[in-house]
Amino acid sequence: MPGPVFLEADAVTLRPVEAADVEFVQRCMNDPRVWRPALDATPMNREQGTEFFEDVLSDEDHVHCLIWDDDAPVGVVSLTGTEYGPGATDRSRAAEIGYYVAPEHHGNGYGSDAVAELVRYAFEDLNLRRASARVGAFNDASIGLLESLGFEREGRLREAAWFRGEYRDMLWYGLLRADWRAE
Repeated sequence: MPGPVFLEADAVTLRPVEAADVEFVQRCMNDPRVWRPALDATPMNREQGTEFFEDVLSDEDHVHCLIWDDDAPVGVVSLTGTEYGPGATDRSRAAEIGYYVAPEHHGNGYGSDAVAELVRYAFEDLNLRRASARVGAFNDASIGLLESLGFEREGRLREAAWFRGEYRDMLWYGLLRADWRAE
């Protein structure tokens, strides 16, 4: 049974992640099509999944939502503090967006819909000034998602990530509320 609806987007709803969702999160995080692009190369057992839920997904200082299609979870989208402050309420009024979609739901627009809704929430409801995202330079799908929502590439960290046997660049993307409103 899904939790209550927190935000409604066009194609999906965003709901708080519940303890009952740990199995879904664990399944996604153990799928190489998710953990490789996320650069999280360790397996997650049930105990670790529960701990991740309690320590990360239940953290009151950040927003973590289950992306839900009609009758099933399809991914997770998060809004967290950046390295410039402890959380979304720091002086920079900035937060970082993170997301993943279960591989069987790739290509359906769920990630774009969920990220767009979380960006709207960040700017309109939390009064943030900017949203950012980090992505591997090898992750064309995620780059396309961010650019389609108006995020601009702001920087490149050369050889900052180990991916599939070699060092790869990481890209920083950002979106200012002023630019988002202009769209």
